[in-house]
Amino acid sequence: MMRSFLNRLAREERGAVAIEFALWTVLFFFVVTGALDFGMFYIERSKVNKAVSAASITAFENRSEVDFAQLPDYVRALSDSSSLTVSLSCNGAEGVCTNTERTCACLTSEGTYVAKSCNAECTGSGVTANSTAGYYLTIDASRSYEPVILPKGALGSSVIEHKATVRLQ
Repeated sequence: MMRSFLNRLAREERGAVAIEFALWTVLFFFVVTGALDFGMFYIERSKVNKAVSAASITAFENRSEVDFAQLPDYVRALSDSSSLTVSLSCNGAEGVCTNTERTCACLTSEGTYVAKSCNAECTGSGVTANSTAGYYLTIDASRSYEPVILPKGALGSSVIEHKATVRLQ
């Protein structure tokens, strides 16, 4: 009796479509979720890029009286991310940004700074010819991103970071 039941069950085709549909639905779910991971990563990265760019424009527009204390909060608010780590550096030194008694430097092609007096011509290897020394603000923002389905390496990096340098003087 048991053997005939199992033979009948093995030949039965009713419900096969429902099982195929269930399997295809699971596959579709994983593909869509993976695509959403990519999309959310690029949306979050775009928010950070936009926030840093807007903060650098604001700093440039108010270059003689930049509110360095509020600038990181401004970047966090624009990016909609309270977990965003924002650092400010002026002429390559973190935490020394000021609106008075600024010391100037020349920006090199490697991203480093060579101290010079303000408005002096930048000379030497690695600096742009005919440029003058200035006061540079760098805004660097970063935060981690956790994908839902994809492994961290699939997005290139699990850290979203954007940096902008603007000349204030």
